[in-house]
Amino acid sequence: MSDATPSTLETLAYPWQQGDWQRVKQLLSAGRLPHALLLSGPAGVGKLRFGRAFASLLLCESPQQVACGQCRSCQLLASGSHPDFREIAPEEGKRQIAIDQVRTVQQFAAQHAHREGGRKLILLHPAEAMNHFTANALLKTLEEPAGTTVLLLLSHAPSLLLPTIRSRCLQMSLAAPEPAAARQWLGQQLGDAELADTLLSQTGGSPLAARALYETDTWGRWQEFDVGLDNVIEQKMPALQLAEKQQEVDAELVLDWWANRLMAVNRHLLAGDKLPGGGWERWHGMSPTAVYELLDDVVRSRSQIRRGVVLNKRLLCESLILRALDLLAATPA
Repeated sequence: MSDATPSTLETLAYPWQQGDWQRVKQLLSAGRLPHALLLSGPAGVGKLRFGRAFASLLLCESPQQVACGQCRSCQLLASGSHPDFREIAPEEGKRQIAIDQVRTVQQFAAQHAHREGGRKLILLHPAEAMNHFTANALLKTLEEPAGTTVLLLLSHAPSLLLPTIRSRCLQMSLAAPEPAAARQWLGQQLGDAELADTLLSQTGGSPLAARALYETDTWGRWQEFDVGLDNVIEQKMPALQLAEKQQEVDAELVLDWWANRLMAVNRHLLAGDKLPGGGWERWHGMSPTAVYELLDDVVRSRSQIRRGVVLNKRLLCESLILRALDLLAATPA
């Protein structure tokens, strides 16, 4: 059920992306395809598959509504050896796109396409994984694009990109699917409609993020953290013991849990939405301002980690747990 790897030919967008697919097809048929297209939207709505499918279409020698999958270009793309295609993402174990990777893009863009009259495609994701120096290096390619080179940039958070990057791209937002469409697709993927509803409620309706929660066992970890925090509150477990357990996993996973839960608490406090299970009902009388301040620090720490900043994981986990206990202690019963 996992998505295709970069070496696998993608030809189809997800079912809920048909309207967006027609938009890019219209650009192509009208001869208004830009040299750089920035596709943005929440994590988990299918931007990567959409970008790969569009790249396949643009490289195909016999395109119809989608790439044909049979021509020489499609075969090369399927084998991961297409000379006119580059996919740039953070290297394994890294959180940022390195400047050397962007320099290879500059060299690639300056070359002629191998197929006469054909295009060269660069798919870069997530675009916010570029630091200031890397983004400035990419600007040279955006400012002086080769005639047949098309850049597809994917971003979860386009506001984090340099204004000069955004201004040189045609921007297009890919929205999350309608709830019914997300529920139907995820229910078919998991074979469990009730579980699909639960996971979608945790991811703001993003079906791919919901599926990833299940497939990577992130959902199981989050539930363990819920039980652990509840045990700490009831003094069945020392706070430091929970922090030790949390530091055994990726810090971003822990921060995602905090962000998800705190956002749910805030939605409950401000709009009456349902609270998460696992003891979070204790946050019913919490001050929305206090919750938001803690959430803001969680999001800030997560952003720092995604930019490559090294944080002390143990201290981070301990601090968040102790701050939560302080908030609960200050909340009227």
